[in-house]
Amino acid sequence: MTKEVKVILVALITEMEANANLYQASRMKAYMRDRYEFFGLQKNVRAEIYKPFLAQLWKVKDANIESVVKFLWAHPCRECQYVAMEYIAKTSKQWTPETLSLFEYMITEKSWWDTVDLVASTFVGKLFQKYPELIRPSVKKWNAQDDFWLHRTSIIFQLKYADKTDEQLLFKQCEKYLDSKEFFLQKAVGWALRQHSKYYPVSVRNFVANHKLSTVSLREAKKYI
Repeated sequence: MTKEVKVILVALITEMEANANLYQASRMKAYMRDRYEFFGLQKNVRAEIYKPFLAQLWKVKDANIESVVKFLWAHPCRECQYVAMEYIAKTSKQWTPETLSLFEYMITEKSWWDTVDLVASTFVGKLFQKYPELIRPSVKKWNAQDDFWLHRTSIIFQLKYADKTDEQLLFKQCEKYLDSKEFFLQKAVGWALRQHSKYYPVSVRNFVANHKLSTVSLREAKKYI
């Protein structure tokens, strides 16, 4: 990381600290089941703070995306992870197949739905559209790993593909985790099926009729059919 980039990031964090709201921090921490610390910066306040700093970062030509994200990801306050995602969302033109390893880091480190779902459905999904050859080997690798957040990613990365969803792959991934007792996987199966039913209701109706889904999955899957 260059000195210029570090100065910007340190100044950003200092500004967030200066605007900390202990009352909101307590509420936000409780909402996240006490998993993370917070400055107590709600979305609109947070945006006012980070926008000028991110604008500076995007102008730094030699800013390394991975070092910026990991610097922010290492901070104990959750808002820093949110800012990291705002930053990387604007760098998609610089994404390469190697960027996938950074997304996997974001999924498996400090994992919770508030970060994983955006990274999976937006960042990983967009990267796979850019480099579709990554899909099959990545999904196979994630299925073999003992991390249900990667499993969840393998189910929901197509959420924004609309009618371009690979239905065969989607159903295969849903089938793989139908017996899971993990809530976040049950929810992912139902969520993915629900989204697909907007475009292919008959296919999803048939899938639901021919498979035994958990109560959580079934409730989500049948929302629009």
